[in-house]
Amino acid sequence: MEQPTSITASALLDFCNGNDKALCTIYSAWLPELYLVSFRYVKTNSEAEDAVADCFEKLLKMPIEKRKKKFIVDEIKLKALLLVMVKNRSLDIIKAKKIRFSFAEGLLNLVPIVGHNGSKQTLTDENFKLLLDCLPEKEKEILALKIEGFTNQEIGIQLGIPQKTVANKLSLARKKVKSLWKIFME
Repeated sequence: MEQPTSITASALLDFCNGNDKALCTIYSAWLPELYLVSFRYVKTNSEAEDAVADCFEKLLKMPIEKRKKKFIVDEIKLKALLLVMVKNRSLDIIKAKKIRFSFAEGLLNLVPIVGHNGSKQTLTDENFKLLLDCLPEKEKEILALKIEGFTNQEIGIQLGIPQKTVANKLSLARKKVKSLWKIFME
C-alpha cells in the first residue's frame, strides 16, 4: 500500500537536499509495486530484488545538484522515473542472461561430446577447464566477463581497452579454444 503523498513528497524534498536516508521512506513506500514490475520480467525473486536495489543505488549516487534539477526544477516524477528504471534494469538482466546462455552454448557447440558415459563427461569437463587455463591471461579475463553476460562495450570499459580489441581477443580465444580442444581430446 502506497503511503500518503505528503510523506513521499517530504522525503523526496529531503533527498534532493542531500539527506540520503530520506530515500528509505520512498523505498519502503514503493518497493512492493516496483518489485512486482520487475518480477513480471525477470520471473525470480532475487533478480527482481536486485533490479529494484540497483535503481535505488543509482539514485543514491546521483549528485545533489542533479537531484534538485531533475526532481525540483524539471519536476520529473520520481515514481514514474523509478518505474522506467526498474523496467529497463529488468530487461538488462534478461539480456545478460540470454547473452551468457548463448555464449556458453556457443562454447559447448565447439566441443563435441564424445560419449554419454558419466565418467567420460567428467573427463571432458576437466579437459575444458585445463584448456581455458592455457589461454593468455587477458583473453581468459575477457572470456570470463563475456560468459558472465557483459557486452563487448562493457568489458572494454571495465578493462580500459577499446571495444574492437575486446572483439578481437574474443575471436582469438574462440579459435584457440577450438584448436586446443582437438589437442586435448586426442
